[in-house]
Amino acid sequence: MEEREFVAGSRPAWERLAASVTESRSTGVTRLGAIRLRQMHEDYRSAAADLAYAQTHFPGGDSATYLNRLVGQAHGELYGSAPRRAAAIWRFIAVDYPRLLRASWRPIALAAALLCGTGLLGYIVSYTDYPLARIFLPEQLREGISDNFRQTKQANASIGRLSPVLSAFIGVNNVWVAVVAFAGGMTAGVLTVYSMVSNGAMIGVLAGVFTQAALGLDFWALIVPHGSLELPAIVIAGGAGLRLAGALVFPGDAPRMTALRVAAPQAVRLMLGTIPMFVIAAAVEGFFTPAAFDPLLKLAVGGVLAACLAAYWGLAGREPAQR
Repeated sequence: MEEREFVAGSRPAWERLAASVTESRSTGVTRLGAIRLRQMHEDYRSAAADLAYAQTHFPGGDSATYLNRLVGQAHGELYGSAPRRAAAIWRFIAVDYPRLLRASWRPIALAAALLCGTGLLGYIVSYTDYPLARIFLPEQLREGISDNFRQTKQANASIGRLSPVLSAFIGVNNVWVAVVAFAGGMTAGVLTVYSMVSNGAMIGVLAGVFTQAALGLDFWALIVPHGSLELPAIVIAGGAGLRLAGALVFPGDAPRMTALRVAAPQAVRLMLGTIPMFVIAAAVEGFFTPAAFDPLLKLAVGGVLAACLAAYWGLAGREPAQR
């Protein structure tokens, strides 16, 4: 086949692809519509095959040069230009992720029940059996919270020294707990449950100890501003881990590996969505929590952040799903 005949036979598809590239650059590829987008993809594959043929049989010819440029432009519009990636990330955050949260409410609710339930239990134990309750505290904090800490005089002398240590420890610990909670799904959920239970018990015991020392307001002012985002992020990570565990423990009729391959993408997306929450919480913890603001103001800021998160969770992405 001569190059002239090759060009004449494929010209309509090339021109159609060039027109689609031009339109997608001006309006965005997603606005082409499903039919046009499918046709553009088919024309792109055909042009890529024609490019390979032209480079083999007509190297250095006009058709190979034209197709090389056209295929590159079409690939950029379909698969990878930076503005398109930015738009995809924004859509994931603004639309897809809140929908995924609502669709995954069962494992997330179970993780929340584990965290909150053991938190309440730790709070009660700190009142009824304080030596036992201190077992749930890490060594870094156990030394500073002695058996006499509940005495107001001793507590007031220690709170200034403990506050930065406590805030930094809980911030770093929360990120670690989230990672373990997610990865623990691969242990059939054993590590996921353990991370939820141990972290909940620790927070409950700390809350009980500081409350008995008449420092409950100071404690919550230290925890709530960034914890209003970090604790929900931990719960979501725990829900992602439980989703993996569910695929392993209850695969249904499918083989376990098949069920895991189905559950893994959504679990990973759940975990990825917690990254902005941890980033914002870290900024709040680094710049706002240590500041000498009134504790009630700190609680109010934490409440606003929690309300914004709840509104995002419940209201974002409610528009009809695109085909």
